[in-house]
Amino acid sequence: MGTIAQRFESGEQSAQKGLFNNLVMLARVDGKVEPEEIALLTRIARSLSLTSEQVKEIIEHPDQYPMIPPVGLDERKERFIQFVKMISVDGVINKDEDKLASKYGVALGFHHEEIRDTEALILKGLRKGLSVDEIVASI
Repeated sequence: MGTIAQRFESGEQSAQKGLFNNLVMLARVDGKVEPEEIALLTRIARSLSLTSEQVKEIIEHPDQYPMIPPVGLDERKERFIQFVKMISVDGVINKDEDKLASKYGVALGFHHEEIRDTEALILKGLRKGLSVDEIVASI
């Protein structure tokens, strides 16, 4: 049901919290949250203007923050890039992380058949140090 404040927040605020929740889920799907993942989550929380109280609430009640996919194709690509960045930030992508990222990719509107190729292109771009805009243009 959520708190009264959650009921009155904007769609953008809900979407940002949903995004952060998805990233937290990716970080902990393998049973541990690595220091690199914590650092990335901290940077993302700051960039989304989430307070420490909001972050704590999201982590404690993840079921209250569903994914709200962006409408535009480029925004959906950017979101998938964030997911791939989260699962690869510690240098190891395990099966559970990959499976959850693929599930999120499908929720973002990507076809299951294209997820692997898209993820490979994103990883290649990340390794090359390309910007998000450059990676978006490549997929």
